[in-house]
Amino acid sequence: MKVGAEVSKRFITNVLGTLAGFLGTIYFARVLGAEGIGVFAIFQSIQMLMGATFGFGIFVTVTKFVSGSDDEARHFTAALFIVALGGLLSAIVSVLFRGPINETLGVDAALLLPLGVVSWSLFRVTGAFLEGEGRVALSGMLENGRYVAIVGIQTVFVVGGFEVLGLLWGLILGQLLTFVVAYFGFARVRPALPTRETLVTFVTFSKNTYIQSLAGQFFKQADYIVIGRLLGPGAAGIYRVSFTISESSMLFSAALSKVSFPEFSRLTAEERHEQVHRLFDRVVAYSGVFSIPLIAGALVVGNDLLRTVYQISPGTVGIPFVGEIGLASALIATLALANLFNGYRGTLDSYFLGIDRPRPVVLGSLALIGTYVAFVYPLTVWFGALGLGWTTTISFLACVGVLSTTLNYRPSASSLTDVGAQVFAASAMYFATTATVSVLGGSAGAIRLTAVILTGAVVYFALLVVSSSSIRNDVFWIAKDLYEGRT
Repeated sequence: MKVGAEVSKRFITNVLGTLAGFLGTIYFARVLGAEGIGVFAIFQSIQMLMGATFGFGIFVTVTKFVSGSDDEARHFTAALFIVALGGLLSAIVSVLFRGPINETLGVDAALLLPLGVVSWSLFRVTGAFLEGEGRVALSGMLENGRYVAIVGIQTVFVVGGFEVLGLLWGLILGQLLTFVVAYFGFARVRPALPTRETLVTFVTFSKNTYIQSLAGQFFKQADYIVIGRLLGPGAAGIYRVSFTISESSMLFSAALSKVSFPEFSRLTAEERHEQVHRLFDRVVAYSGVFSIPLIAGALVVGNDLLRTVYQISPGTVGIPFVGEIGLASALIATLALANLFNGYRGTLDSYFLGIDRPRPVVLGSLALIGTYVAFVYPLTVWFGALGLGWTTTISFLACVGVLSTTLNYRPSASSLTDVGAQVFAASAMYFATTATVSVLGGSAGAIRLTAVILTGAVVYFALLVVSSSSIRNDVFWIAKDLYEGRT
């Protein structure tokens, strides 16, 4: 696998999928308001947490064993059994806790959750199967293509007068459609009854990835439920919009994690340890390439971005030792920082699972969950949405700290130098955009906002390429691989 080219392809699909979700969020925010978006965000988060809780870590396990085994069909079928069990358990929970769930949502939709869990799990299992086969870019295209299907169906329902419930049904049907296309169009694996040995191996590894899959949902999913419960759907809507913007910073690191995991696994199985370390260095170097500049950029244009694009006025927030600052500016920058740490967490998780050392992943995930549980209530009550963002940030920092202490190989000086180049370029970008805002008299309005963002992007990437020879070299070889792939 040409990792650089594959990462680039996966990144492009991530961008297109996020763009579809971004445009959908803009439209629905204007039609249904922040509260309508908040209801949808809370429903989706409960669905995702249920799916992770009752999915028992099967998605990473499927990728792991399909990439290093010839018994693909049996592993896939074992995963389908767990999906069916998860659907049953989610139905029981939805019925038993229908009242509290509906109270949190603000609409009567608890009984739709099992449908959401099953449709989400089916397309995730199929995507994990394709990733295990090395078709990571294809899996990314399908996974992110679901946003096009979801937003399209949601739009039809909303225009038809179904309002918020239309968003929920659009989510379920879009996920189901994605599974149908992925399975019958590309995976085409014939289910085969797993042997007892296959089941034991599958479940044994899943026990280690289960905690990791739960921890992965604490970013964004648990946040929406907490903020919806403590501050209401309106606050959840602003948080959702801010996260949609900050999520762009994780598109590249998510692509790195998805592509590197099966590659780490394959190289380890072939005992090519030097190549494992070389791949790890490059993944570390690029995990923050988009998160770092977004932190700086959000501080400059965050509030004006929400006002101009979403027609939402987020207001200001008081921060100790800092004073008043735009809520969206602070929140997007905070969530981008959380995405930075989450990107490094994904890199380290992929490395440890790929080299068959799942224990550090479990310990890091427990540190994440424990930190989140300890800080989420007091910080959210004291500082609102921003406090929740701080909670998520320090939780991922704790996880990365634990994972880093268990590394058997330290990143090279070259990879750390590349990270330093990103920080330098982002700092220069901050001053350039601040000066541009001063010259233009602000950043509100489509023309001025576009000018500021383009200035920042040009300054950041130009300095990044100029200041790092290894990044220039990587860009050249990736472009060459992509070109050769077309010819």
